[in-house]
Amino acid sequence: MVTNDSDLLYWIWLSQINGIGPVIAKVLLDIFKTPAKIYKATKDELININRIGNATADIILDSKSLATSEEILNKCKKANIRILTSKDSLYPIEVKDIMKAPIILYYRGNIIEDSMGVAIVGSRRCTEYGKILTVEAAEFLTQNNIPVISGMAKGIDGYAQTACLKAGGYTLAILGCGVDICYPKEHIELMTKIIEKGAVISEYPPGTRPNLNYFPMRNRLISAWCKKLLVVEAGEKSGSLLTAGFAKEQNRQVFAAPNSIYSRESIGTNKLIAEGAEIYLTPSQLLLDNMRTPIMDNEKESIAPMGDDLTSLEKIILTEIGASAMTVNELLFKLKGDRSDILEALLIMELMGRIINVAGKYKVQKSPSTHVKF
Repeated sequence: MVTNDSDLLYWIWLSQINGIGPVIAKVLLDIFKTPAKIYKATKDELININRIGNATADIILDSKSLATSEEILNKCKKANIRILTSKDSLYPIEVKDIMKAPIILYYRGNIIEDSMGVAIVGSRRCTEYGKILTVEAAEFLTQNNIPVISGMAKGIDGYAQTACLKAGGYTLAILGCGVDICYPKEHIELMTKIIEKGAVISEYPPGTRPNLNYFPMRNRLISAWCKKLLVVEAGEKSGSLLTAGFAKEQNRQVFAAPNSIYSRESIGTNKLIAEGAEIYLTPSQLLLDNMRTPIMDNEKESIAPMGDDLTSLEKIILTEIGASAMTVNELLFKLKGDRSDILEALLIMELMGRIINVAGKYKVQKSPSTHVKF
């Protein structure tokens, strides 16, 4: 849907009214269909709408000026900033459906169809372990044509988006400031590359400076724009934990990378795992649902025999997985054994080529080709 400048003025106007948030704006749009009709509505028309009382109607009527909207639109034109409205087909339905989704978004670059992908977030002061894990995950997603979503922050965010771009992938950066402002400043080159190969997006108009209050709102958009979220490293009070919380509310799948309990950078991620997030062990867990390869009946018949090279625990695991592909959490619940022993056994069996992880579920490798001796 192409929105002309005249229509955009009213969209900007509606989004900028103090005291009218996205929830009320959507109520109004459901009734009047366009912001222009809301602008022209009378008080009687407004107060007859459920959830719109005298006070709200007065706020709307007292805000009938397009001067600010014209100023914002002119800034957008000068800086080559585009505007995405909630009526645009490029605005993902899954994002529009979240609570308090903005009715308009500002962006630079190109938003593609099916832009939802996998979000990678984490600590700004990440470790070498976190960096390696992040780069591997981002490269894997790129190889599988899955967009990488993040916030262009220092640390994990920056490494994820840089790795994606270097591998020739598509990435979206969702910001807590205007898209004409680079934050952090040292990421200006990264921001330029993201605009060339993907897009930077914000719900805030051009000229909006970074503000601590804006970043939680930014985080809810990062989680909304993904189908799966990977938290690599997060301290005890990391903003990534907030992103994970939003993702859970939005019914997104959350993965957390385990690490030493003595690592300050992993207090948050280990806590996420303890609270039910899926343990991240391999990039294949990040494949999207429509990329899963089901086990066909004829494949089950050709699964390789157990052999005598497996421990008793490994044989039990092989039996469970042979009956039905299972996630790590499902196996841990089913086996009731020592968590570390089961995780170690899964890793060894994957290295041996006895099992394979497809889209977060382990299944038996029908013809193991690699045997690693331990």
